[in-house]
Amino acid sequence: MPDRPLVSVIIVNYNGGEFLPECLEALRNQTYDALELILVDNASEDGSADCAEQIYGRPLTLIRNDRNEGFAGGNNQGFRAARGEWVLILNNDAVPDPDAVANLVEFGGRHPEVGMLACRVVQYDRPHFFDSTGLLVYPDGVCRSRGWQEKDTGQYDQPQEVLCPHGCAGMYRKTMLDDTGHFDDAYFAYLEDLDLGMRGQLRGWNCLYVPDARVRHRKSQTAGNYSKFKAYHVERNRIYNVIRLMPRFIVLVSPLFTLSRYLMQAYALATRQGLPSDFVREYSYLGLLGVLLRAYSRAFFRLPTLLRQRRAISARRKISTREWYDLISRFKLDAIELALKA
Repeated sequence: MPDRPLVSVIIVNYNGGEFLPECLEALRNQTYDALELILVDNASEDGSADCAEQIYGRPLTLIRNDRNEGFAGGNNQGFRAARGEWVLILNNDAVPDPDAVANLVEFGGRHPEVGMLACRVVQYDRPHFFDSTGLLVYPDGVCRSRGWQEKDTGQYDQPQEVLCPHGCAGMYRKTMLDDTGHFDDAYFAYLEDLDLGMRGQLRGWNCLYVPDARVRHRKSQTAGNYSKFKAYHVERNRIYNVIRLMPRFIVLVSPLFTLSRYLMQAYALATRQGLPSDFVREYSYLGLLGVLLRAYSRAFFRLPTLLRQRRAISARRKISTREWYDLISRFKLDAIELALKA
């Protein structure tokens, strides 16, 4: 293939010794070899980054941090180092099929107007069940994967427009990143993929789902699926999202959406369903309340900064207000699904 575009692959690693080797081997075995690999190690203590070049089998760029810069900050370091026309972010617990990158590049080449590509992400141990086919957004700023936990019956076999890629495996056109900016370091981890994707959409960059780019993913292996760390960052960052990214009316009524979500989650607790039930089983109701209070207090403290960022994002918006509302309506996540799915 002449003039093959370079793809910069960024992996942010934090004590990923159990999973990183398989991820690197999968990249080594890609049928598309116009790759540069950028490994950002967030002060791992397990030596997981030390043998990366040997496992990968070719030179790579290794960025070693003295502290954990988070998923957002680590990927931003990779973005700044990337030289490729496309940038693929990949979790260290994600394993792409051998033709995944080739299929992404081929598909992206046929759609020059598209800024983002979402992979067909399936569960690692149950590849006939989906992990993500792009993101859906709830109007109070939280998100969840489209297709999460659904059995594969062919319902996602066709390419189609989606909101944005899941952060575990998503490809971005470098020109879009140059236009929109990178992740916001303040998010640290979780929901930063929605923030970046929404900012891209507001600038007129669409996202397409590529069903032939399959990635197997072990979910939440670094921070845990039910941890206080994850619960705090998700709740705090969804407040960041609603203030920064939602139309004014939705911002004003978002507390009603949040109340509805809390009521659905209370039902999930009472019936022992979904993530809230798993969290309380591992911690406590008091622990859950503490997480919420910390998240709200931190978001309130950053409110002046968030409002300034909102004005800056809105000033650069290319789509109309009607298109803004339509975007959220088309990719809206239902509160019942959000609360009851584990």
